[in-house]
Amino acid sequence: MRSEIVMRTGSAVSGVPGFTLVSAGYRSTGSHAGASASAGRLAFAVGSRLVAELDDGQLSESWAATDGLSPAEAEEMSEIAALHLIELLGEGLPATGHDAAAIDAAVVFLLAMKRHGVADPRRIPACTVNWALNGGNARVRLTA
Repeated sequence: MRSEIVMRTGSAVSGVPGFTLVSAGYRSTGSHAGASASAGRLAFAVGSRLVAELDDGQLSESWAATDGLSPAEAEEMSEIAALHLIELLGEGLPATGHDAAAIDAAVVFLLAMKRHGVADPRRIPACTVNWALNGGNARVRLTA
């Protein structure tokens, strides 16, 4: 099974611009030949199109990059990324915007996980992150 972040335009709040990120959670890939036991990944998709995959190293690096942020800085960074992502989705996600959309989604998703209390990116559970323009905060819902 592959771990995916699927984005849907719209919002949990009717009529308010936003998006939903859905993840199957962090998945270890250590079961295939040649992989270390700690190898893993988190893949991102916009609709049905895969745009990025964070391997263990990229995920750890991205996670560590947010360690020095104050709560206010993390909130501001998340809001900037979310607003840019809404803009790209509103434009129909042009081909030149795939990389930017993946980066924006990763920022919003990882900062939401940290705000939700996830201490290690390898412990990201299956979850849904809703982000709506009216309040700028991502809501996290954990799924079984």
